[in-house]
Amino acid sequence: MTESSNPRYEFGPFVFDPAEQLLLRDGEPISLTPKAVETLRQLIQNSGHVVGKDELIKKVWPDTYVEEGNLTVNISMLRKVLGAAQNGQQYIETVPRRGYRFVVGVRELRDADVPSPNRASRAAKFFPTKGARVEGNIGESAASDGSSVKSEVRRKFTDATKRTDVSALIARPSPSEKKTRKAIDSLAVLPLANASADPNAEYLSDGITESIINSLSQLPQLRVMARSTVFRYKGLDVHPQEAGRELGVRSVLTGRVLQLGDSLVIRTELVDVNDGWQMWGEQYNRRSSDILAVQEEISRDISEKLRQKLSGEQKRRLNKRPTESTEAYRAYLKGRYYWNKRTLEALNKGTEFFEQAIAIDSNYALAYVGLADSYLLLGSSECGALHPSAAMGKAKEAATAALNLDSTLAEAHTSLAYVTLFDWNWAETERAYRRAIELNPSYPTARHWYALYLTAMGRRAEAMTEIKRALDLDPLSLPINLGVGLHHHMMRDYDRAVEEYRKTLEMDSNFYMAHLGIGMAYEQLSRFDDAIAEYEKAIRISGRSPFVLAGIGHASAVLGQTEKARKILDEQEQHSHHRYVSAYLVAVIHAGLDDKDAAFRWLQQACETRAEELLWLQVDPMLDPLRDDPRFANLLRCVRLVG
Repeated sequence: MTESSNPRYEFGPFVFDPAEQLLLRDGEPISLTPKAVETLRQLIQNSGHVVGKDELIKKVWPDTYVEEGNLTVNISMLRKVLGAAQNGQQYIETVPRRGYRFVVGVRELRDADVPSPNRASRAAKFFPTKGARVEGNIGESAASDGSSVKSEVRRKFTDATKRTDVSALIARPSPSEKKTRKAIDSLAVLPLANASADPNAEYLSDGITESIINSLSQLPQLRVMARSTVFRYKGLDVHPQEAGRELGVRSVLTGRVLQLGDSLVIRTELVDVNDGWQMWGEQYNRRSSDILAVQEEISRDISEKLRQKLSGEQKRRLNKRPTESTEAYRAYLKGRYYWNKRTLEALNKGTEFFEQAIAIDSNYALAYVGLADSYLLLGSSECGALHPSAAMGKAKEAATAALNLDSTLAEAHTSLAYVTLFDWNWAETERAYRRAIELNPSYPTARHWYALYLTAMGRRAEAMTEIKRALDLDPLSLPINLGVGLHHHMMRDYDRAVEEYRKTLEMDSNFYMAHLGIGMAYEQLSRFDDAIAEYEKAIRISGRSPFVLAGIGHASAVLGQTEKARKILDEQEQHSHHRYVSAYLVAVIHAGLDDKDAAFRWLQQACETRAEELLWLQVDPMLDPLRDDPRFANLLRCVRLVG
């Protein structure tokens, strides 16, 4: 495509003017961040050709090192804005292991062709320059060694006041503008930066971020982006207004946390995404022992600045303190910090900190929830560190203890619901999930896990509703995006499943569960070469996880590669000597070998050990060759899926 000095482009219902940073759809402007504009420019100017990821990063972020995640976020935002073409095709195609290609026809426009002559005024509407706006990127003012921050903090600690109102120092909207501002109904709390020189204080900045998210997500009229979505921005050089537009929220909170001995400083800034106004800024200077009180104060201040009208009960929940012990709270924050890493070593370390928090304060309900969640993961087939019977027993005990202390904890009901899957008490499972959602409709984990349960029960429409709600709350969550693919897979829509798994890989190309999902879907589509290729990627990334070995073992068996399939069965046996391997994962390989007697023996063992995969017994396509056998009906009765 030729390049003029000020090119404008038309494709489908869109007109794109990169010089004015303006995208029109049917003559109406669509807001885009500057980096998204540049990404779109590069793709359109190379329309029909693959643009490599490295090349795009260099063009969009010249002279700046950024990770691939920045580009992925831009591509995801552009796809969301552009939607699909008339033929249902995406405008931007992912070319695996290479980059992206703009695949819809593009026409370069002359000045006379441009549908709206008043481009500058439209651009001004979406990129206003008047008033005070937040400039620069998150964390930009912090010195790399923390020295300038520390000297400033020491100076401020000599001030007579304990609290500095930063918002009083900036320009604000006029009184007439204030009157027209409406209550803001959505918020992203970006990870607070650790401004301390000590990397071991990272748990504190992460924990405070998560606590603010959890507190504000209890407000039913406020949509708060979930932790796993906002934490994908951690360490990225991104402007808060840009992040807010990418996440589709009206406001963004940013800040920094600094701990110096017994002194704790938290700086926060609240930005209106629509116009870039800094709505509010605050610096909290406190003693470290006041951490619980300052978090409550921050949450209250944010709700006020967002003009949220709270009932008495909502105010009570917002101000509810999980523990009175700062020491127990810090132990809990460390537990969550390690739990979120999801490695075996980190899970064990997190468990120790949760137990430490409980030892300090035996009435700390959230610490019991953390302990329950740790055992849920340690006893999962994916982790395999503990046998499910032992792990789920401990998880149930901890979740029950949490509910005995506080029956209003949505997290505790969610954890208990997952445990009841192993009891095959399906009515109780559903009741617990529904109660969790009733208590906190903005808790994405409850909606995600409930959606998977509904999928397993074959309740397609209800499951899709819940998984979409989970995705709205946590759009960058890898497990939730994977769950969308899994839903379509179990509903036998394999092409759509591949599409959703691919979207997940765009966020993290090393997420082996998505490669596994694509492999399973390709296998059902009889694309065996592609399936094996995806399985092998998953095996390499996962370190030969038994979960993945079951997939490639089944495919090898179906292809008649009996020797290869039996070698994988031997490898599963070896794995079982030092970790838990679900009998279900062995059964599916025997099903692929058409050895029904062996398959049913292993499925019976899965029943006896209450393997978690039995949840999928009614819908798993790998078990289709067994469904006509009378023994399969007995299995369904065993797990109480039929009367």
